[in-house]
Amino acid sequence: MTWWKCSNCGYLFEADTIPEKCPNCGEKCTFYDVTCYTPECGCQGYDPKLVARKDPRIL
Repeated sequence: MTWWKCSNCGYLFEADTIPEKCPNCGEKCTFYDVTCYTPECGCQGYDPKLVARKDPRIL
């Protein structure tokens, strides 16, 4: 499964697909894939570097 982060409230959740609305804030938001894909974060769960950023698109 993929870890997603809500662009509005920062809520993290694991799901196969993104929902219509955020399960936490109930808003229609953009969701960012913050799943760990590199060995540095253990390749399990979410990547803490991506979660800490306000907007993961900004490097």
